[in-house]
Parts: sequence; C-alpha cells; structure tokens
Amino acid sequence: MGLGHILVRYLPTSTNRLCREAIRFVDEAISAETARQIEQIPGCLNVEQGSLLCYLAAHPPGPGRIVEIGSFMGRSTVWLACGARHAGQGRVLSIDPHAGHERPAVRPDLDPYEAFLANVRQAGVADQVEPIRDTSQNVARRWNDPIRLLWIDGSHAYEDVLADLEGFARHVIPGGHVALHDTRGRGFPGVRKAMLEYFGRHAEFRRTVSLHNMTVYLRFRGL
Repeated sequence: MGLGHILVRYLPTSTNRLCREAIRFVDEAISAETARQIEQIPGCLNVEQGSLLCYLAAHPPGPGRIVEIGSFMGRSTVWLACGARHAGQGRVLSIDPHAGHERPAVRPDLDPYEAFLANVRQAGVADQVEPIRDTSQNVARRWNDPIRLLWIDGSHAYEDVLADLEGFARHVIPGGHVALHDTRGRGFPGVRKAMLEYFGRHAEFRRTVSLHNMTVYLRFRGL
C-alpha cells in the first residue's frame, strides 16, 4: 500500500475532492525515495499540502509559469518541481532573497542559498528549478509573464503578502491557481488579513480548497 492510499484513508470526510485526487496522483507520480528526501528537507509544509502543490503544478490549465515566493530550504520547491517535471511543461521560478535572517539557521555550515541548492540537487530536480535570489517586490516590478500557479509563502507581514498578491496574482491565467500558506491560526494574522482583503476585491477568484493552514484560489475568468 502506497503513501497516497494511506493518507486518503485517514483524511477527514470533509476534505475537498481535489485533495484526495492530489494524494492519489502523488502516490503514482513520485517514488518512495523522492518522498523520503522531501520529508528530510526542513520546512512546515506537510505531505497533504505538498501533494496538492505537486498536483496543481502537474495539471496545467494552459500556458504560464509556476511561481514560488519564499522557498526557505526547498521543501515546497521540490514538491512543485516534481509536478512540473511530470507535466513536462516549464520550470519552477523560485523567488527568495535567502538572506538568512528570516528563520533560524538550519544548516549553519552552509550559506542559506547554498543549502537550498543542495536540497534541490539531492532531490534530483535542479533542472526543473530556476532560482531568483531577490525579493518578490523587486521581481514584481519587472514581471509581465502569465502564471498558471502562484505559491505564496514568503514574508508573512500583512504589507508584504498584499504586495505579493497585487504584484503577481493579476498575471494568473483563467483556470490557474493562487495558493497561500499559513492562512489560518493565530501565528500569522497578516497573511489571512491580506488574503481576505485582496480576494474580497477580486471577484474573478474563487476559493476552492482550505487544507489545514493552506488556502487555494482558482481564477475562473479574466478581468
């Protein structure tokens, strides 16, 4: 019995059907060795959430980039890259300054950026990742490409999350998704506040999944 079958068995009955499809998909698309490697990468994204990201990256609704804001040590990056590789369409553009002051050092023997690259290489998906060592605000100023999947898990300050949404979500294609981490709980109220404010003003997006502290929106029409 594979990982996906075990997880589906214990998912709450209220879990969105898309989540169940995602976990079943990952059970077939990702080897047990790759799954073990991902779990060894430091990070807060759990297997269910990672499976959903992988599924969304592997089921493109049309042309567009996969954009990740905030990669830390690369756990979500690898999930996304595995999906992109399975789809055979594009790479993951991973935006993070890797300044080393956002969280306590996990690998004090390595520069944060080198630790990230090492994890991506070890997972065997380096060819599917395009790292951008810069702030998302700087990248947004020059961004003009369509996006099919936007993953936001960078700075959790209200102003920064809102800036990320305003800078990138408008480029998401109809049928594309915006996913955000840490949208529930008391730890990061700025994330939820920015999310509700932005999507409250943009009726072209509809919330489709709430999985623990991860929320996904679908863009179902243009402006």
